[in-house]
Amino acid sequence: MIMKKYNHYLLIAASLLVISCGQSDAKKEAAQKEELADTVKTTDVLQIDTKDASFVNNAGQGGLLEVQLSQLAKRNALNVNVKNYAAMMVTDHGVINNDLKKLAEGKKMGIPTALGKELQDRVDSLSLLSSAGFDLKFMEVMVAAHKKDVSDFEKATTTLKDQDLKAFAVKNLPTLKKHLTEAETLNATINKKNTANNNKM
Repeated sequence: MIMKKYNHYLLIAASLLVISCGQSDAKKEAAQKEELADTVKTTDVLQIDTKDASFVNNAGQGGLLEVQLSQLAKRNALNVNVKNYAAMMVTDHGVINNDLKKLAEGKKMGIPTALGKELQDRVDSLSLLSSAGFDLKFMEVMVAAHKKDVSDFEKATTTLKDQDLKAFAVKNLPTLKKHLTEAETLNATINKKNTANNNKM
C-alpha cells in the first residue's frame, strides 16, 4: 500500500516536471521571438539612410503645407486664377502625398501627418487675410514653397540611396517644376495688377 502511494507521488512529480519544462520551453520560445522582432525593428531603423529619411520628412511637410494652404485659397481667394491654381494644388499634391505615404509606410519609414509649428503658424497667419491681400500672400508662399520643392527633389534624384524614393523624386519633379512656373507667372500678374490699382489711388 505504501509502495503504491509512493509510486503515485512519483508519477505526479514527474507530470509536474514535464509541465514545468513545457512552460519553460514556451517562455524561452516566446522570449526568442520577441528578441528577433526587436532585432528586425532595429535592423530596419539602421538600414534607413538619414538623407532618405530627411527627404521623406521634408517632402511630406511640404506636401501637407501646399494642400492645406490651397484648400484655404479655394475658399478665400478673390482672383479666379488663384482659385484654379489652388484647386490644381489640392489635386496634384493629394496624389503625390498619397504616393509618398504608401512608399514610406512600405519601407517602415516615418512620415509626418501634421505640420510642424513653423508651417502651421504660416497657415494660421494666411487664414487671417482675405481678398486681394490673401491672393498676394498665397502666391508668394506658393512660389517660395515650390522653389524649395524643386531644389529638394532635384537633389533627391542624385543623392538618395533608396531606389524607389529616387524614382519617386524623378517621377514628380516635372510636376513640381510646372507648379513653380505657373506660380511665378501668376504671382507676377497679381503683383502687377495690385501695383496698377495702388497707382490709381
